[in-house]
Amino acid sequence: MVGTAPRRPADRLRELDALRGLAALAVVLYHYSHFIQFMVPGTALPHLQLRWGDDGVKLFFAISAFAMLATLERTPTLGAFAQARARRLLPEYWLAMILTGIVAWTLGPTRLAVTPLEWLANLPLMQKLTGVPMVDGVYWTLNVEVIFYALIAIMWRIGALRSIERLVLGWLAVRLLCWLLPTPGWLQFVLLTEHCIWFAVGLIAYPVWRGTVRWQDQRLLAAAMLGVQALTGGLHGTMLWVAMMALFLGIATGRLRGLDHPLLLWLGTISYPLYLVHAVIGYAIIARLQAAGIGADIAQLVALAAMMALAVVVGRVCDAARARAKPAPRLREAIL
Repeated sequence: MVGTAPRRPADRLRELDALRGLAALAVVLYHYSHFIQFMVPGTALPHLQLRWGDDGVKLFFAISAFAMLATLERTPTLGAFAQARARRLLPEYWLAMILTGIVAWTLGPTRLAVTPLEWLANLPLMQKLTGVPMVDGVYWTLNVEVIFYALIAIMWRIGALRSIERLVLGWLAVRLLCWLLPTPGWLQFVLLTEHCIWFAVGLIAYPVWRGTVRWQDQRLLAAAMLGVQALTGGLHGTMLWVAMMALFLGIATGRLRGLDHPLLLWLGTISYPLYLVHAVIGYAIIARLQAAGIGADIAQLVALAAMMALAVVVGRVCDAARARAKPAPRLREAIL
């Protein structure tokens, strides 16, 4: 235990908001550069490329784990937690689905459009389990998030969150078993074995920030995580894990307060709607601009600016809707 008083779970760590913004921007730039020719064959590549920008998704998972531990500490019931998560995720998701569907059906690319029935089947956020084509491919990460919410809520309900170390070690053991033994893909997805190493970064950093353990106390656990990642993952993933672990411990110990910058915080406020709307709609903008003779660099910047503006609008519309439908005070405390 550390000597200072533990932080309150209601204290907001602004550096995480900045990280959300950076993660979203990295994913957008990856999709608009290195990835776009896969989604829209024939498009030209811009000079500004971010080959590993999709790693921003892994950063999202670590942030989510950190934030959910804080959320659960001030959540009265499982029902309140579920309602809070639904209020946080679904308005932006459904509005983004509407906008993306309209653009795909009217502007294309036609290969990215789904049928009206498939669009309806996307509403529950269970595409990875039902096998229905996604309105936008980026929704797969929300499927992962929903599974994580369910798992972490169950662990909270049975008291397993009282020992984060045992929980993480158990999750690592499950990952190892699934790596060693033939395991159905659906079971690996439900247990999040592919993504648990990233969620675990946030899980072990949170108690350090909370002030209930010292970062030195997490060294053996971090070493076990590194060993499992090195054994079951590639070199790039292992190096990324090391960097991410250092980043989160730096944030948890207050050494990276420089991230608390107004521009990064603003990016954090639009990160969720930006992530939801940027892909198919952005591809459509880039394809149309390039077809009209606009260069790849300008098309990329126009799409980025347009999606940021759209993200601001989507965020404000959904925030206004949430404000009109005010939750009970205890539920409001659980929304992060």
